[in-house]
Amino acid sequence: MRAESFGGRIAGRIAAGAVVAALAVGAWAQTTQPASLVPPALSEAQKTRVNPVVTAYRKVQPAVVNISSQKLVQQTFGLFGGSDPFEDIFPSPLRRRVPVQSLGSGAIIHPGGYIVTNAHVVRRADKITVTLQDKTQYEAKVISADPRHDLAVLKVEPKAGHSLPYLPLGRSDDLMPGETVIAIGNPLGYANSLTTGVISALDRTLEFGEDVSYTGLIQTDAPINPGNSGGPLLNIHGEFIGINTAIRADAQNIGFAIPVDALARELPALLDFERINRLIFGAEVAQRHTEAGDMVFVTAVRAGTPAAQLLRTGDRVVQVDDRKVGQIVDYTCGMLDKRADQVVRLTLQRGGKDVAAAVRVKAKPRPNGKELAHRWFGMTLREVTPELARDLRLTVDRGLLVVGLEADGPAHRLGLKLGDVLFQVGQFYTLDLETLGTVLEDVRAGQVARIGIVRHNVRAWANIQAQAAPQTQTAPADAPAKRAKSGQQAR
Repeated sequence: MRAESFGGRIAGRIAAGAVVAALAVGAWAQTTQPASLVPPALSEAQKTRVNPVVTAYRKVQPAVVNISSQKLVQQTFGLFGGSDPFEDIFPSPLRRRVPVQSLGSGAIIHPGGYIVTNAHVVRRADKITVTLQDKTQYEAKVISADPRHDLAVLKVEPKAGHSLPYLPLGRSDDLMPGETVIAIGNPLGYANSLTTGVISALDRTLEFGEDVSYTGLIQTDAPINPGNSGGPLLNIHGEFIGINTAIRADAQNIGFAIPVDALARELPALLDFERINRLIFGAEVAQRHTEAGDMVFVTAVRAGTPAAQLLRTGDRVVQVDDRKVGQIVDYTCGMLDKRADQVVRLTLQRGGKDVAAAVRVKAKPRPNGKELAHRWFGMTLREVTPELARDLRLTVDRGLLVVGLEADGPAHRLGLKLGDVLFQVGQFYTLDLETLGTVLEDVRAGQVARIGIVRHNVRAWANIQAQAAPQTQTAPADAPAKRAKSGQQAR
């Protein structure tokens, strides 16, 4: 990977923007038997017309959600209305923030309210609303998003004592071209729409621009339209095998889905409880398909951590506390409940025998995000507040404002300007300096990170390379405020 120019080509690199949202964790329930996916009763006449597609749809539909996202864009309007003939000669200083809606789909993967969708579905949003089949609506928060794989995990908070219908993860390593598939989603706002087709091919690659590509995709001829993105692709048994993500706009019935096994691989990073909750545990896990079903195994144990003396590579995780672990979702969502000094009681299987392990997780010191941003990227940042956004006429009211740039530092060379707003680093939304510190603490000299920047109404992505040593010359930190007063703030 390489550092890239941000200025000059920014219009051509507009990405689906960032979600202004916070991290969230929630309750955990076991995901091995989704009793909530029991379909309603059929009449005798209906029973005569039931086929495998009907059965699959009825079983899965309650766990498919509609996602409505809202972003606020800043518009300039004339003194005499929107069609002011003098606007081209005398640009109006009047601006307003106008809401713009977009639609997508998602699948609930855990009864505690965890939802998987595409990163591009929610990346532009200031507000996200999730609607269930029964019309119940929840405001959702983004836990994590990974544009490299176009995956995001949202969190809604079910009512106390309630759990949500959900889809267990299927498998995508045994798919066959020609087998029937079912796509469910929210195309063009038509909720809970079903289309069918076949798998046309496997292991496809899509390239978007010079530095964004998705590999290993499922190609299908099941009709997929705008709004289907993020919804589940199912096999004929109603098993979750993929996440609908893209279509070829210049063709018909050429759609693509992310294999569900790719989601299973990325979930430990997307739901990294150690990073999110500032903990030290020390074990890494992965899901594997076996003849007996899905299982979760320890793949690595870091030396000097609480897990180092009790867990071994190759251990199978059978239970966390009193809840069974069958899939990676069970483990990752369960561990998100943990806090510093709590004891995690694991049941492991090692050499054919059950082994009990009680691991006390430790608190992880919080790094200084402001210092790390300056050290690695040569930029000084300030947290955006609604008041600051209003004073500087920013188009977002949360994020990290660039108020200083080292001369010839990584951020300066990339083309960042005073007044830009940093909203994401890697797959994590960095809306405050504390979160930024947790993301940057593992960065090393020469490492390349992908960042999201807001400049005026444009949200764009670029790669930035961490410097070996900090520079000394820094642009004045109060420059954005001064430019705002003179009407010359960078947009």
